[in-house]
Amino acid sequence: MVKKCSTKFRTSFLLLAVLVLSFLSVQQGFAQSPTAEKTPFMHSLAATWEGKGVVRYRIAVQPTEDTVLEGLKIVATNPVSGNVSVVTPGATSDKEKVSLAMDKTTPGKVPMLEYTLQTNAAEPGNVQPVSAEIFWTENGKELSVKTESIGGDGFVGGIGTAMDKYARTPELPPYYPAGKDLGVLTGSWYEMGVQYGERSGREIVDFFDYRFGAHVEKYGLKHLLEDVSRYEAQARMFFPEGLEFARGIGDGADKYLSKSKFHGDVSNYLKIVFMNCDNCLFYGHPGPADVDHGLPPETTADVRDPSPVMDACSMIALLGAKGATADGTTMLVHNNDGDFIDETWRYTYTAAPTGGNVFWSSTTPGKFFDIMGTNNKGLAVALTVGGNKTWLPSQNIYERAFGVTFQYILLKVLSSAGSVPEALELVTVATPEYRKATGRKTLLRTRHNNYIMLDKNEALVVEVSANRYAVRRPGDYGEDPGYIVATNHFVANHSYDANNEKTDFPMTFFGDDDYAPMSATRYYTGFWQAKMNFGKLDADKIRKIWTSHTYITKKGELVEKITDGKEWLPAHLASRTICSHDGGYPETYIGSTTDTKIVTIDFNQIRYSAGRPCEYEGMPRTFVLQP
Repeated sequence: MVKKCSTKFRTSFLLLAVLVLSFLSVQQGFAQSPTAEKTPFMHSLAATWEGKGVVRYRIAVQPTEDTVLEGLKIVATNPVSGNVSVVTPGATSDKEKVSLAMDKTTPGKVPMLEYTLQTNAAEPGNVQPVSAEIFWTENGKELSVKTESIGGDGFVGGIGTAMDKYARTPELPPYYPAGKDLGVLTGSWYEMGVQYGERSGREIVDFFDYRFGAHVEKYGLKHLLEDVSRYEAQARMFFPEGLEFARGIGDGADKYLSKSKFHGDVSNYLKIVFMNCDNCLFYGHPGPADVDHGLPPETTADVRDPSPVMDACSMIALLGAKGATADGTTMLVHNNDGDFIDETWRYTYTAAPTGGNVFWSSTTPGKFFDIMGTNNKGLAVALTVGGNKTWLPSQNIYERAFGVTFQYILLKVLSSAGSVPEALELVTVATPEYRKATGRKTLLRTRHNNYIMLDKNEALVVEVSANRYAVRRPGDYGEDPGYIVATNHFVANHSYDANNEKTDFPMTFFGDDDYAPMSATRYYTGFWQAKMNFGKLDADKIRKIWTSHTYITKKGELVEKITDGKEWLPAHLASRTICSHDGGYPETYIGSTTDTKIVTIDFNQIRYSAGRPCEYEGMPRTFVLQP
């Protein structure tokens, strides 16, 4: 009896298995078969509530490494019938579905379907979920996979897997594991600011109180507000529209900012003005003007001099037209670094100012930019802290000033410039209006920075202090013609002075690779990786390099481990690598890399991942700026 039952069970099981396999084989012909893990691509779905019932959707497909997908089709199914506005050229829509189809994918380009849907959702929590199905052809069969459903202000894709370990002030909100996108801002500068503030006020007030409080504790309220007013005056002469943007952000976030512990001391407008000079104040309240506060020079000297510089941002520009990449694309790659407790509330937004360029920004709450952006004219600009030995009273050198902060510089450059030469002019000699108002021949900046800028035709680095600058181009210091690298020290052996005259005074005086050895390790890592892999790089390969936990010396020696005399320590925990881990061994999660961006100029496309790149799993957020 037992034997018969066993035989009957096996027969039934085999029959069931045959039926299941038969069903799956039929499904493979037209619909669901492989899981997302088995597909030759990663995919993501992002939803952003943009106010007044508008929801923006982005469904992106990133082919695996060198894969070319055939018969790709993205079909989004909307939960409600509504007015659809298609953003992606070539996409179509009906009452319930929006579709994008192509014969095959283009190497280096991430296909993305983007559209907005008008709903009656009064807030993100009211947005109903949407899903999408992705079809492609493989070995003559049409296959597909579905995304997960997602509501407003959500993201299904990759995440920073270690975000919950990163240092954070306990009373402040948790970090977003894939960052937070504020969507598209449109209209006048003031109107765009209001939209920014409305969509981010909760984090702005927390971040403002934390940062403003730290400065008040160190300098006092009166001193701080005087300094903020100096920066405001400079911004007004250079780009007054930026102050309207700040005013709009403050007004848009009013219901949150009115709860600030400093609300009786400073207006909402000045709160945002402060946020956009906060980074510059962090490096010390500037130079000769400090006599107005009665501070002796020794209390305002370089905050980290003579200790080794610990800043850790890294960036590289690759020119496809000069042969640097395998697929001929032109890219800017940038790792932003900082203390997690200051830098990990990662925001992105796209702005479409009336009469200006459409541009994209990565930033933190209340700030226009962190240190990077790109626009729809095919221009990308990023910056790092440069050599910071800029305050030498004994030699009458004061190279920090109450000048124009980099946030306003990036805002002006990306909203108005369409090429590297136009951007270079703004960063170095500003506008005719500014020069007339100030009587200067060059732009008065605030501090030490490296700017990297890239368009389809050229790339360069501008090394700046408050009054001096130098320009270096691919090939000037041993690079091949198709790439250029910058980290946190200076390389140029010359400079232009405040009269815009070229001199033999080197920018390296303010911090060379001996002064900043941990910046040098990252600089030469990027330098040698680009040289040794010239013509072989694409977005996937350069991302792996920018996730590196090893470094390369000036001589080209690869370093994987470093000894403290007792044991061998991983290079990224004992020194600074491009994927930077601050805190030493064992890991303490106090810093450093907070996000990674890869801009592909050819397609006006950005791949963005929050957190350290080695800890990010899955597909990055993807953005496309329409030309």
